[in-house]
Amino acid sequence: MRWVAVPPDQDHPRRRTAPPSVYQGPPSYPAPPRWGLPLLGWRAPTSVPTMATPTLDASTRARLVAVPAIRMLWATAVLLVLAAAAEAWRYLLLAAGLRGALTVQTVRLSDTAVQTGALLALVFSIGALGACLLWLVRAREAAAELAAVRPSRPVWQATLGFLIPGMNLVVPGSVLAELEHTAALRPPDERPRPTRLVALWWAVWSINLLLGLVVVLWRFREGAQAMADGVLLHLALNLTAAAVAVLSVRLIRRVSRFLDPIDVRNTARFHVVRVQDDSASSGRRRPRQPGQVR
Repeated sequence: MRWVAVPPDQDHPRRRTAPPSVYQGPPSYPAPPRWGLPLLGWRAPTSVPTMATPTLDASTRARLVAVPAIRMLWATAVLLVLAAAAEAWRYLLLAAGLRGALTVQTVRLSDTAVQTGALLALVFSIGALGACLLWLVRAREAAAELAAVRPSRPVWQATLGFLIPGMNLVVPGSVLAELEHTAALRPPDERPRPTRLVALWWAVWSINLLLGLVVVLWRFREGAQAMADGVLLHLALNLTAAAVAVLSVRLIRRVSRFLDPIDVRNTARFHVVRVQDDSASSGRRRPRQPGQVR
C-alpha cells in the first residue's frame, strides 16, 4: 500500500504565507480532508473486520511450543543437579555421623535442602513433561504435513505411551524414532530406525524409570544401611533425570532443524561497507524526477 499526499481541495488555491515565528495551534484545512486513518482506537490486527484471521502452519506451531519446552527442560536439569548435590551432602553427613555426633542445625539444613530440591525438581519435571508432550503432538503434525504422510499411530496412543507404566519403556523410543524418520523426509516404506541420539535418550529414559521403581520399593526397607543406600539411589535417580532433560533438549533441537531448517543465529549478517553515490555520502539530496511521488 502506498500513501500519496494530495491537497485537500483542488478548487482552493494554496495561499502563500510566511512561516509563523511562534506556534499558532494545529493546522487547519479549508475543506474536510479526504485522507487519513479510520477513526478507531488501537486494536489487534485480527479484530479489524476487513482483515482476515492469520493461520499458522504446523511447523510454526511446533516452533512456538519448542521454545518454552526447552527452557523448562533446562530449568528442570539445573534443579535436578542441585537436588543430586543435596543428596550427596546428606550421604556425606551420614558417613560423618559414624565417627561423631552432628549438630542439629547441620542436619536440619541438609533435610531442608533435600526436601526443597526434591519438591522443586518434581514440580518442574511435571511441567517439562507436559510441555514436551505438547511439542510432540505439534511436531508429529508438522512432520506429517512436511512429508505429506499420515502418522502411523493416533495422538492419544503416542501421548499415553509416555505415561502408562510398562508402556513408557517401549513406546517413547519408537514414537521418537518415527518422528525423526518422518521429519528427515526418509522413504515412508522404510522401517524407522532410531539414531544414536534417540537410542541414547531411550536407554537413559528407561534407566531413569527403572531407578524410580527401585526407589519406591526401597522405601519399605529398614535400617541404617538401607537409608544410606536409598540416598545413593536418589542421587542416581536425579542425575539420570537431569541427563534425560539435557538429551531431550538436544532431541527437540534436532527435530526442529528438520521441520524448520532456517535458523537466524546461523544466517549471514550484512554490513554496509561503503556508499558509491557521492550525493548520499556528502549529505545532499538527490534531485526529484518529474512526476515522482514524494
